[in-house]
Amino acid sequence: MMWQFAAILLAALVMSIVLSLWQHRRYIADVNAMARAHAGKDLRLVSGRSKGRLQGAVVVLLLDPKTMIVEDASAMLGSTIFTRLRPAPELRGPLATLAERATSKHMRKAAESALEMLPAGLRPAPDAAAKEAGTPRIRLPKPTTSI
Repeated sequence: MMWQFAAILLAALVMSIVLSLWQHRRYIADVNAMARAHAGKDLRLVSGRSKGRLQGAVVVLLLDPKTMIVEDASAMLGSTIFTRLRPAPELRGPLATLAERATSKHMRKAAESALEMLPAGLRPAPDAAAKEAGTPRIRLPKPTTSI
Protein backbone atom coordinates (compact mmCIF):
# COMPACT_ATOMS: atom_id res chain seq x y z
CA MET A 1 0.00 0.00 0.00
CA MET A 2 2.80 2.41 0.86
CA TRP A 3 4.65 1.71 -2.38
CA GLN A 4 1.51 2.66 -4.37
CA PHE A 5 1.38 6.05 -2.68
CA ALA A 6 5.09 6.57 -3.38
CA ALA A 7 4.60 5.54 -7.04
CA ILE A 8 1.68 7.97 -7.47
CA LEU A 9 3.67 10.76 -5.81
CA LEU A 10 6.69 10.09 -8.04
CA ALA A 11 4.49 9.99 -11.17
CA ALA A 12 2.90 13.34 -10.21
CA LEU A 13 6.35 14.86 -9.67
CA VAL A 14 7.62 13.62 -13.04
CA MET A 15 4.44 14.86 -14.76
CA SER A 16 4.89 18.28 -13.15
CA ILE A 17 8.48 18.50 -14.39
CA VAL A 18 7.55 17.42 -17.91
CA LEU A 19 4.68 19.92 -18.16
CA SER A 20 6.88 22.73 -16.79
CA LEU A 21 9.51 22.02 -19.41
CA TRP A 22 6.79 21.92 -22.09
CA GLN A 23 5.50 25.35 -21.02
CA HIS A 24 9.03 26.75 -20.93
CA ARG A 25 9.79 25.51 -24.45
CA ARG A 26 6.56 27.08 -25.77
CA TYR A 27 7.46 30.36 -24.04
CA ILE A 28 10.95 30.39 -25.60
CA ALA A 29 9.51 29.51 -29.04
CA ASP A 30 6.96 32.36 -28.78
CA VAL A 31 9.62 34.89 -27.71
CA ASN A 32 11.94 33.77 -30.53
CA ALA A 33 9.10 34.05 -33.07
CA MET A 34 8.34 37.55 -31.82
CA ALA A 35 12.00 38.52 -32.15
CA ARG A 36 12.28 36.98 -35.64
CA ALA A 37 9.17 38.83 -36.82
CA HIS A 38 10.89 42.13 -36.03
CA ALA A 39 14.45 41.17 -36.98
CA GLY A 40 16.53 43.94 -38.48
CA LYS A 41 14.81 46.72 -36.56
CA ASP A 42 16.53 48.50 -33.70
CA LEU A 43 14.16 47.26 -30.98
CA ARG A 44 14.70 46.17 -27.38
CA LEU A 45 13.06 43.01 -26.08
CA VAL A 46 12.26 43.09 -22.36
CA SER A 47 10.14 40.88 -20.17
CA GLY A 48 8.72 41.15 -16.70
CA ARG A 49 6.70 39.04 -14.36
CA SER A 50 4.31 39.39 -11.48
CA LYS A 51 3.48 36.63 -9.05
CA GLY A 52 0.35 36.37 -6.99
CA ARG A 53 -1.14 33.84 -4.64
CA LEU A 54 -3.41 32.25 -7.25
CA GLN A 55 -2.53 33.98 -10.51
CA GLY A 56 0.46 35.58 -12.14
CA ALA A 57 1.49 37.32 -15.32
CA VAL A 58 4.43 37.50 -17.69
CA VAL A 59 4.73 40.32 -20.21
CA VAL A 60 7.13 40.42 -23.19
CA LEU A 61 7.57 43.79 -24.90
CA LEU A 62 9.41 44.94 -28.02
CA LEU A 63 10.31 48.61 -27.61
CA ASP A 64 11.64 51.20 -30.01
CA PRO A 65 14.19 53.15 -27.92
CA LYS A 66 14.17 56.14 -30.30
CA THR A 67 10.43 56.79 -30.29
CA MET A 68 9.72 55.26 -26.82
CA ILE A 69 6.85 53.21 -28.28
CA VAL A 70 5.92 49.59 -27.61
CA GLU A 71 5.90 48.03 -31.08
CA ASP A 72 4.72 44.54 -30.07
CA ALA A 73 3.54 42.95 -26.84
CA SER A 74 2.55 39.53 -25.57
CA ALA A 75 1.25 38.50 -22.18
CA MET A 76 0.81 35.25 -20.30
CA LEU A 77 -1.90 35.50 -17.63
CA GLY A 78 -3.07 32.63 -15.55
CA SER A 79 -2.26 30.04 -12.98
CA THR A 80 -2.01 26.76 -14.85
CA ILE A 81 0.71 25.04 -16.79
CA PHE A 82 -1.38 25.38 -19.96
CA THR A 83 -1.17 29.18 -19.98
CA ARG A 84 0.79 30.57 -22.91
CA LEU A 85 1.90 33.88 -24.38
CA ARG A 86 -0.85 35.60 -26.33
CA PRO A 87 -0.75 38.89 -28.24
CA ALA A 88 -1.58 41.88 -26.03
CA PRO A 89 -2.50 44.72 -28.40
CA GLU A 90 -3.69 46.85 -25.47
CA LEU A 91 -0.04 47.23 -24.38
CA ARG A 92 1.10 48.66 -27.72
CA GLY A 93 1.64 52.40 -27.80
CA PRO A 94 3.57 55.07 -25.88
CA LEU A 95 5.89 53.73 -23.22
CA ALA A 96 4.95 56.45 -20.73
CA THR A 97 1.34 55.21 -20.43
CA LEU A 98 2.07 51.48 -20.53
CA ALA A 99 0.95 50.73 -16.96
CA GLU A 100 -2.35 52.54 -17.47
CA ARG A 101 -3.21 50.37 -20.49
CA ALA A 102 -2.74 47.09 -18.63
CA THR A 103 -5.99 45.20 -18.17
CA SER A 104 -5.22 43.63 -14.78
CA LYS A 105 -3.23 44.29 -11.64
CA HIS A 106 -0.79 41.48 -12.42
CA MET A 107 -0.30 42.64 -16.00
CA ARG A 108 0.48 46.17 -14.75
CA LYS A 109 3.06 44.85 -12.26
CA ALA A 110 4.63 42.66 -14.95
CA ALA A 111 4.82 45.62 -17.37
CA GLU A 112 6.47 47.76 -14.69
CA SER A 113 8.90 44.93 -14.00
CA ALA A 114 9.73 44.74 -17.72
CA LEU A 115 10.47 48.46 -17.83
CA GLU A 116 12.95 48.03 -14.99
CA MET A 117 14.98 45.82 -17.34
CA LEU A 118 15.67 48.82 -19.57
CA PRO A 119 18.83 50.85 -19.05
CA ALA A 120 18.19 53.95 -16.91
CA GLY A 121 18.40 56.30 -19.91
CA LEU A 122 15.57 54.51 -21.74
CA ARG A 123 13.10 54.24 -18.84
CA PRO A 124 10.20 56.68 -18.88
CA ALA A 125 10.24 59.26 -16.11
CA PRO A 126 7.95 58.37 -13.22
CA ASP A 127 4.71 60.29 -13.30
CA ALA A 128 3.88 62.97 -10.75
CA ALA A 129 1.16 60.87 -9.08
CA ALA A 130 3.63 58.12 -8.26
CA LYS A 131 6.10 60.66 -6.84
CA GLU A 132 3.41 62.28 -4.67
CA ALA A 133 2.25 58.88 -3.40
CA GLY A 134 5.79 58.33 -2.18
CA THR A 135 6.14 54.91 -3.76
CA PRO A 136 9.29 53.50 -2.18
CA ARG A 137 11.92 51.93 -4.37
CA ILE A 138 14.22 49.28 -3.06
CA ARG A 139 17.78 49.81 -4.17
CA LEU A 140 19.98 46.75 -4.01
CA PRO A 141 23.69 47.34 -3.49
CA LYS A 142 25.97 46.38 -6.33
CA PRO A 143 27.75 43.12 -5.61
CA THR A 144 31.44 43.41 -4.99
CA THR A 145 33.79 40.74 -6.17
CA SER A 146 37.30 40.14 -5.02
CA ILE A 147 38.45 38.20 -8.06
